[in-house]
Amino acid sequence: MKAESRRQKDEGRRTKNEPFVLLPSAFCLLLFFALPLSANDLQVDKRTLSIDDTVTITITLTDAFASIDNLQLPLQNLIVDGSPSVSSEFSWVNGNSSRRKILRYTAHPAGPGPALIGPVTLHGSGGQVETLAPVSIQVLPDLAAGSNDPVRILHELLATNRDPIFVVAEADKTDVFAGEQIVVTWTLYTAANVQEEGFGEMPKLADFWVEELDVRGMVGQQVFVGGVAMQKLIVRRVALFPLHSGTLTVEPLSVEAQIMKRVDAGNPFGLFEGTVVDVRRRSSAIAIEARPIPPGPPVAAVGDISLQCQTPVQKNGGPVSIDVAMTGAANLRAAPPPAFAVPLEGSMQINEGGVTVDRHAEAVMTRRWRYLIFPANAGMFVIPPLTTAVLTPAGGRRELRCEQRALLVEAADATAAQPHVLPTASDARIEAVRRMLPLIGIAAGLLVVLALVWPRLARASLIRRDIRALVRETPAATRAAVDEWLSGRGADPASLLRETSERGDAYRALRSLLDAAERDRLAAEPDEVRGRVRDLVTSM
Repeated sequence: MKAESRRQKDEGRRTKNEPFVLLPSAFCLLLFFALPLSANDLQVDKRTLSIDDTVTITITLTDAFASIDNLQLPLQNLIVDGSPSVSSEFSWVNGNSSRRKILRYTAHPAGPGPALIGPVTLHGSGGQVETLAPVSIQVLPDLAAGSNDPVRILHELLATNRDPIFVVAEADKTDVFAGEQIVVTWTLYTAANVQEEGFGEMPKLADFWVEELDVRGMVGQQVFVGGVAMQKLIVRRVALFPLHSGTLTVEPLSVEAQIMKRVDAGNPFGLFEGTVVDVRRRSSAIAIEARPIPPGPPVAAVGDISLQCQTPVQKNGGPVSIDVAMTGAANLRAAPPPAFAVPLEGSMQINEGGVTVDRHAEAVMTRRWRYLIFPANAGMFVIPPLTTAVLTPAGGRRELRCEQRALLVEAADATAAQPHVLPTASDARIEAVRRMLPLIGIAAGLLVVLALVWPRLARASLIRRDIRALVRETPAATRAAVDEWLSGRGADPASLLRETSERGDAYRALRSLLDAAERDRLAAEPDEVRGRVRDLVTSM
């Protein structure tokens, strides 16, 4: 009985004291809601990362600073991937309002070594100024980054517990003459479950003339690399022509991919469960040794080139026409037309016929000209040999030659005009019409000129207007404006990076310039940016 009575007294005492026991917890909860949101802050999700890894940068802005829309984020050895994700919060507690905005950036390293984020200077809506302390990051060197050996790269990835996906760059030759063709191929190897893939950074290739080769028909191949089954796919192939001699560098190309990773490898249903992670891989750079052209007479081009001349033809006493073509795996865009070995007995005009490129395994160019020869005298006319000199890949000069031809011709004058004879008549009306013919001809000529010139003037005005609208103060703003302009015209910017066309070349050249300016934190030359934008607008 005594024990039961003592237990009842203890329960009664605890019941009386329960409100006092809950008071501290309630006070802490009330204090939590009454406190303002966290102050301005700069954080990163990791302080050490590999060269092909990414880092998430989180900036928290509160109260007066939450109204900041355009935030300048200073970076060293880091490149931001697109625009930040933004989330905003608003709270109202006991008559006090609080705001908070969170900006999350994703960035990747530009190279191994130390990297720095910040300091970030904030300017609030009420004139407040606050500076967030910088955050330092260490980017570890990649032992496989300097290699284009698939076996070595795969072993390095597996040894560092990274996903088996990488890019290899291969050149068919690395010791060439200036102007000689080099074919560079980028191949993607993967043994992971890739959901989506695309290009990241494109190499600038400023020291080369670039011709994109067609890889749209390429299909993946199953290969074994170091005993591991992998999928091999050619993602880009270009023909490069060194613009000058020296040691030139083919910069890396990066590929971004989304990979599905299984959550539980031991779970039999794990094939249907997983998480998608973003992966970035970069190929190794390739060094090209470009030798100068050996001393001697000038050459039209470097490569295996042939010269073809069609049979000369004269029609209706006009000029003698000869179609001439140079073909070969060489850069013929700047090749001069072949010259006659001896002077002609007459005058000559050379009309450009354009350049065509076969973009398969290599860039095989064909450049055409049409020679118009006006013989000085009628009779047997001898056309001298046409010759030009080229440099072979072996380093020897070679003369290309079309042998001389002879044919019966009539004399032709390049400056002669066909006379216009009016019928003779005594009728006054015919005479009046004849007097008005010059005025009618002038008026008709003006109308024809206006009809031909007006569309060009209108297009030129439209191009200038588009250029003024697209060129912005910063490379990022210009790139965003160009992408929006392309999307409005039904062109996908991601597809243009792989498209083998004039507008694809123009877009890749513009992207390379803007990416280089943004990555190196340098101000791009306005004239150069406007020129690249003009090339893109004109090609659309």
